[in-house]
Amino acid sequence: MITIKKKTRNILLIIIGAILLILAFLPTIIKSYAINNSKELIGRKIDIGKLTYNYFSSTVKVYDFKMFESNDKDLFTTLDTLILNLEPLKLIVDKVEIEQLYLKGLMVKTIMQDSTFNFNDLIAFHTEPEDSLNLEDPEPFKYSISDIEIKNSNFFFDNKNVDRETHIEDLSFIIPHLGWDQEEKSNADVKFNFKNGGYFQSALNVNPVDGEFDALITIKDLELNPFYEYVLEYAEINDFDGVLNSQIEIKGNTNEAVKSIISGHVEIDDFKMTDTNDKTFLGAKKISTDLKAINYYNSTYSIKNLDISESYTFFQLDSSSNNFFRIFKIEDEQQEATGTEASETEGSDMNYTLENLRISNGILDYTDNLTGAPFNYHLSQIKIDSDSISNTSKWLDIYATMLLNERGTLKADVGINPNNYYNSTLDISVENFLLPDLNIYTNYYMGHSLLNGDMYYISKSKINDGQIQSENKLLVKNASLENTKGGLYSLPLKFAFFLLTDKNGDINLDIPVSGDLNDPTVNVGKIVWKTFKNVIGKTVAAPINFLVGLVGGDPKELAAMEFNFNDTIPSEKQYRQLNKLLDLEQKKEELKITMTYYVDNTLQKEAIATETIGQQFNKITGKDYLKNDQDFNTYLIKIVGKDSLNTSDLIRELSTSIALDSIATERSNNLIKTVGTYLKLEYPATTITVVKGKSEGPENSGAYPKFLMTYGLLDDENTAKEASTNQ
Repeated sequence: MITIKKKTRNILLIIIGAILLILAFLPTIIKSYAINNSKELIGRKIDIGKLTYNYFSSTVKVYDFKMFESNDKDLFTTLDTLILNLEPLKLIVDKVEIEQLYLKGLMVKTIMQDSTFNFNDLIAFHTEPEDSLNLEDPEPFKYSISDIEIKNSNFFFDNKNVDRETHIEDLSFIIPHLGWDQEEKSNADVKFNFKNGGYFQSALNVNPVDGEFDALITIKDLELNPFYEYVLEYAEINDFDGVLNSQIEIKGNTNEAVKSIISGHVEIDDFKMTDTNDKTFLGAKKISTDLKAINYYNSTYSIKNLDISESYTFFQLDSSSNNFFRIFKIEDEQQEATGTEASETEGSDMNYTLENLRISNGILDYTDNLTGAPFNYHLSQIKIDSDSISNTSKWLDIYATMLLNERGTLKADVGINPNNYYNSTLDISVENFLLPDLNIYTNYYMGHSLLNGDMYYISKSKINDGQIQSENKLLVKNASLENTKGGLYSLPLKFAFFLLTDKNGDINLDIPVSGDLNDPTVNVGKIVWKTFKNVIGKTVAAPINFLVGLVGGDPKELAAMEFNFNDTIPSEKQYRQLNKLLDLEQKKEELKITMTYYVDNTLQKEAIATETIGQQFNKITGKDYLKNDQDFNTYLIKIVGKDSLNTSDLIRELSTSIALDSIATERSNNLIKTVGTYLKLEYPATTITVVKGKSEGPENSGAYPKFLMTYGLLDDENTAKEASTNQ
């Protein structure tokens, strides 16, 4: 009996020892089997450094796990430590329960080439074909996972399309519990560091029953430069810099994640983009926005504010395009766009609201080469503030101020109907604008350089159903110009400015502009330019209208001084005219006045002949031939002996012996000399020129003796021409 018991005990010990031995080597056996048959089991080659199992706590530990790419050489994923604390008895009731899931040192490398990923083969391997014969709903998978922790993980995303690898470094998060039948949301806190500094942190709450979730995502000091290659696909740039900080809240349902609502705050510091010449063309010290509700699914975007601080823009214009169109390839997109695409865009049902747009202390550097020479202009201290902007807005008001080339100031008040730009208002005021800043344009278009001067400009414009009415007031102080050769339009701007300058040295111009913007041939710039040309042309064509205000009287007194054929010296009235010219000359320095003498030589000789023979009549008869026409005619017939001729022919018969040409020339020269001498005596410094007009000039035809006055500038070579030019 004792022998049997002893023998039974030994057998039991052997069995137990064998079981323990099997259990001791089972993890090693499982490890070896898994490694050798990994492709058949999971679709990829793997390697495991160590596998242990605690039979008392039912804890599995895996160390130094590796999964290779499909080429069996490169690593797809690795982990340092995996700990699973299981409840195997729960499997009896078809439930998987894990009391602890711990991952440390996980590394996953994802590669994208075209539209495929390096894990596509795994998806295909683990995808089971649908059973078309079995239409019954499967039983829900029952699970319960507690104490989930992932620590010190690294994820790499290698996008071969842009040749860029993104690294998520040191990812860690904890989820207290996930269960198939839990009623309260599970919490998941995730945090990982960025390679170049900063971190990502999220707090996720998910209800696994109904799928409702909310997430709070914090991004701290994310550098934008690593995303340069992605931007490069849409823009020709050399650099894309900045630091992103945000706190975003997302609410939605995992079953319809695309309908989630996004809100929160986003800001970018030290933003900068450079072109292919390493020139910064867009930047800002800070860009910040508060998102009220972003609903991508319903195309609804509600933004509380967009603030841009210390922005910088470089805008370069040429005859065919600008730098922004070239950088962002807008020209190519416009050429590729079809009419159908355009109509689809117009029919978009996007709903948007931006409650406030604000730009502070901005800078804009503008340059163009439209005239063949570079024109550079610097706008600073730009401030823009707007009312709410939305797709349903009936009216939008925008206010802007800025500094012009470090001195002048501009203020603008823009009102616009966002749905119809042909209904809008624009009020602009400019102060202390430096006219020399425009030298390149005035040289190119008008042949003038603005040497000095400050401009003040006020414009009030209104567009109603495409009909523009604009009132523009221009005040120029201390303007001085210099003529240069050339000019596309050669406007007599210098002389016009001279005429328009009042006694205080100011120029005041009213330039009304009107037109129909519904007409595709109408260009606002051309309307303004045409109006300006007309104002300048009319000013120069009628200088007397602007000069008479300085001396008073009838404008005709500054236009011409007329004589009778028998006048040899000016009358008192004509001397007063000469005095006005002297007064005008002294009040309007640099004014060049030219008095040009004209007379019809034939009529003058006839008048001299009549006067000479009439004086003979007076002497013989004692009568005045001017008052006794009939007696004078009888006298002429008696001397000539012909009663068939009229008075003029009779005088012509009698005057053949009179030196009419020499008398007429002497009389004209004496009158010119008398006028010139008087001017010199009255004002020795006078620059008024008294000259005789060309004998073939049309002004002589049918003219009594007269002086026509023309006006110009003393230092202008073509003042007479300029005074009569109307471009």
